[in-house]
Amino acid sequence: MKGKRMLILSEAFGAGHTKAAQAIKEGIQQLDGDWEAEVLELGVWLRPKFSHLISGIYLKTLRYSPKLWGMVYRRVQNKSVKPRFEFILHRFIYAEILQLLQEYQPDEIIATHPFPSAVISRLKRMGLDVTLHTVLTDYGAHGSWVSSGVDYYYLPSKEAKYQLIKLGVPEERIFVTGIPTHPKFWSKNDKLAIRNKLGLKDLPTLLYMGGGMGIGFSPDMLQTLFQFHDEAQLLIVTGRNYQLYKTLKESEDDQHENVHLYGFVDNIDELMDAADLIITKPGGVTSAEALAKGIPMMILNPIPGQEEDNSLFIQQNQLGISVSQIDELKLFLEQFVEDPSLALTNFNPNNYHFTGRKTIEEILKNVV
Repeated sequence: MKGKRMLILSEAFGAGHTKAAQAIKEGIQQLDGDWEAEVLELGVWLRPKFSHLISGIYLKTLRYSPKLWGMVYRRVQNKSVKPRFEFILHRFIYAEILQLLQEYQPDEIIATHPFPSAVISRLKRMGLDVTLHTVLTDYGAHGSWVSSGVDYYYLPSKEAKYQLIKLGVPEERIFVTGIPTHPKFWSKNDKLAIRNKLGLKDLPTLLYMGGGMGIGFSPDMLQTLFQFHDEAQLLIVTGRNYQLYKTLKESEDDQHENVHLYGFVDNIDELMDAADLIITKPGGVTSAEALAKGIPMMILNPIPGQEEDNSLFIQQNQLGISVSQIDELKLFLEQFVEDPSLALTNFNPNNYHFTGRKTIEEILKNVV
């Protein structure tokens, strides 16, 4: 007898979409072991070389021309996916997608990126009989997520819900659940105990991250942080930015006993539990993980577009602050090392109550 199968479709643009997909898979298997779930980056599966090329262009645009990306993002933010675009996608790849679906025979499909959501939506209008769940991975909504074949949308905030309703999505198809996170982020460890486990001191602790791709680092910010390594503990995670890791590893600053350098790690949940404050770019999933752990955020230079939306949401809900000037960072750190609790007075983690579990719970309620 065939078990219940769930196909989770993502894309390899940045790390967040696939990270969310993996989180859904782990969460579903933890909450309902009867489901067999598989994560697939659709573009990579279809055209590996082309997908790698497009992903590289996307990342280089974010790094070197962020304003250009922001302009493109805003231009189509309030427009849903055009049938003509779906038709073009369908014409070139529909046979391969249908073959994939025939081989895997999923009972449910989940999309954590607009591209697979649009593709499956088109196939559904052509007669494909499957439920399509679309999970947004940033705190602002964008029209590219909206396709007529989507059965259920899972959104990070009420603000995103209002945006989708304006774009014509029926309210009964929308569930405000937060952004999905791995089950490791659903609970919080005791701070002192986790510091002991990680070999850290019981000092004011800052966690500085550049996102999964490691592109959110600023040399000026790093040098400012290093000025406080006598009074504070610095946890620096470079992600997949291997050159930065090598450079910092060889630097004199990294030799200080209160500076701890990490590359790509799988225990970010523990590092967050050990820290008093996270300094990071506001990627959707990274932000969701920090908010699930209840750790205040200091946001650095959000990329125009989706990260600006994330930053705005975080600031409006007193979950973090945005810092763009070195002088601002230095002033805050001076206050932080003197009295962390006082420096963090204006942060209110209770304004956000999603851990990432609710998305999985709602998906399981809606499966046929």
